Amino acid sequence: MDFNENIERKFGAKLAYIRKSKKLSQIKLAEIVNMNFNYIGQIERGEANVTIKTMKTLANALEVELKELFDFKF
Repeated sequence: MDFNENIERKFGAKLAYIRKSKKLSQIKLAEIVNMNFNYIGQIERGEANVTIKTMKTLANALEVELKELFDFKF
């Protein structure tokens, strides 16, 4: 069993879940982190290869610990 299968999609789904729980649009989150909102969409769909630095930036903007973005039990 490959525990890391679809990790990009899982990460993106969790990012979207947290973003929505904070009542933020993709556009607003993109403004906060100074990124293009299309890139946020790509991350959430699992289409982007996200760096650790970007993950940290997103976690800080959402006011969560980085490890929370990898808790896929939601």
